[in-house]
Amino acid sequence: MSTVIPAPVPSDLPLTFPNQLAHVAEVMRKQEPLLRQVAALYADAIQAGGVIHIYANGHSRMATEEMVVRMGAMTGFHPIMSSALTTFTDVVGNDGLRMCQTIEKVEGLGKILLAEIEIGPKDVFLVLSATGQTHAAVDFAIEASKQYPSNPLVVLASIEQSQKGAPKHSSGKTLYHVAKEHKHGFHLDNAMPMGDLSTPVSTPVGDYVVCPLSSVGGLTVVQCLNELTIRELGRRGYKHFILQNMHLGGYGVNYDEWLLDQRRRYARTMVNPNKVEPKL
Repeated sequence: MSTVIPAPVPSDLPLTFPNQLAHVAEVMRKQEPLLRQVAALYADAIQAGGVIHIYANGHSRMATEEMVVRMGAMTGFHPIMSSALTTFTDVVGNDGLRMCQTIEKVEGLGKILLAEIEIGPKDVFLVLSATGQTHAAVDFAIEASKQYPSNPLVVLASIEQSQKGAPKHSSGKTLYHVAKEHKHGFHLDNAMPMGDLSTPVSTPVGDYVVCPLSSVGGLTVVQCLNELTIRELGRRGYKHFILQNMHLGGYGVNYDEWLLDQRRRYARTMVNPNKVEPKL
């Protein structure tokens, strides 16, 4: 029996994934007016001593970490995340992928998560999902919209898949529908194509599509909003707290004042004297 030896693959094939970054940049430019609207709402919340409440599950937690605590982070971003919905890096076993994906299909968790916090009159909800279809993310967005109809609701997900993908939640809605129906709803696009994978690769042993784009796009939206929000706060004459880089002494280190402002804001998410009464 003869063995078929695959033809050699040229070693000088061009790297193509960086082309996707141009696509992400184009999507950001197109939605800049919407980004500016959302940044103004973020500024309203921060200036009022409130927060932007961030929900995420699964891999979308990466964008939450980008906002909540890292060098360059502003105070005023408050995560609403359960470890049961975000801890799956064991891959297999008790805290593996299968368990996380099972839990995220349970409806009613949004109501439980919201019962743990109090919402200020200027607070903003931000719901993250790569696809806009995930049960748990849609469930949280629906509950936030129902209980707090006057607070802004921002969703960050693929506009294409949220519109075209089949709803999974029993409501028959994706995040696109929830944001569209909310009084102050906004849908930001993470530039993700249908199915997320962005880059086709042909090899002698098979054809593949690789390189998910949702994380790159989501992080880009987050940083666009960081820039626009601090610009808007500065325009209003409001001096805010940005965590500086501890490795560059010239920038100074401001952990103590940054953490103090964060503690004050987080305290009001537990007990807020001006809380909005939820519509249960």
